[in-house]
Amino acid sequence: MVEMEHIHYVYWVSCLRGIGKVKRKSLLRFMESEEGIFNASEEMLSKADGITGKDISNIMQERDKAKVLEDYAIMESKGIKFTYKGHYTYPGRLEGIYNAPYSLFYKGELPDNNKKCVAVVGARNASYQGSIIASKLGRQLAENGIQVISGLARGIDVCAQRGALQIAGGRTFAVMGCGVDICYPKQNIEEYMLMQRSGGIISEYPPGMPPVACNFPMRNRIISGLSDGILVIEAGEKSGSLITAEAGTEQGKDIFAVPGDIGNKLYYGSNELIKNGAALVTNIRDIMDALGMFYDCSADGWKKKVDVVLERTEKIVYASLSLEPAHISEIALKTGLGIQHTMEILTGLEMKHVAVMAGNNYFALKI
Repeated sequence: MVEMEHIHYVYWVSCLRGIGKVKRKSLLRFMESEEGIFNASEEMLSKADGITGKDISNIMQERDKAKVLEDYAIMESKGIKFTYKGHYTYPGRLEGIYNAPYSLFYKGELPDNNKKCVAVVGARNASYQGSIIASKLGRQLAENGIQVISGLARGIDVCAQRGALQIAGGRTFAVMGCGVDICYPKQNIEEYMLMQRSGGIISEYPPGMPPVACNFPMRNRIISGLSDGILVIEAGEKSGSLITAEAGTEQGKDIFAVPGDIGNKLYYGSNELIKNGAALVTNIRDIMDALGMFYDCSADGWKKKVDVVLERTEKIVYASLSLEPAHISEIALKTGLGIQHTMEILTGLEMKHVAVMAGNNYFALKI
């Protein structure tokens, strides 16, 4: 029989029924390791603080190496990956935050530690204007290589993530309050599926965990922890988005807020954040300046002039171009269209006088 490795023991502890973070810490303090918990006698388990007879019964019942390995293999076969604090795949941004998640389950990928991330949060009952703003800023963040983090919730969250998904090479990640194998809310199934190819679905809860109300405030610290800054759009006086912003403040992250009508309840919380020092945001440049990133406004201006004359695939390739020449292979990788198809499109863009070959197989915007 194949023996369990350390990651399997951590997975087992992460999935134990009735063992939350407090009891887990107690067990680890007393047994010193996950393998120690797995092999401990009932008498030893009973000496750990806060561990009940029911907890011990659950631990003993689930102490089956063959079953653990089988469950782990089934999880992987469903495209679900697993990492834990201290493992090389665990997000570096989370390592130092207060109450960092013990482990993470995810579908797709985890955010790239070497690229900027911005969380976008706000009202679930967003106004039409707020939805448009969220979609636009989500799209512009992705256009400028910034990863978008949110919670897939209806309203501002999913609008920002839809915006990011419109961009070739855009990356967006949803932190869930349930298992990664559950799409919640169900109406966002399209974004849920797309994110697994253009980002990822992340949760500290094991597969099968239903969307319990108390889980959602807890996931906010992960949303803020994965980000370099938190952008709040339409947050009411008691909005849950303010919890994410508060967690971000405690973690030393930049806080951004879109201002609104002082008589509109949807903006009470947002305007209060600005009064308390959050950066006021009216355009993407406000965010990029705070993050120390260069915003190529000249390239943006040129694109606006010609965007309406292009076909869908032409727009995808054109959106990847800038005033700085890029090699055909880099453009093909970013757009996901393949080198031959990308070359055909670039030739068409040259004929429309909106792109130019700047050297051997290097292309840029035509000024």
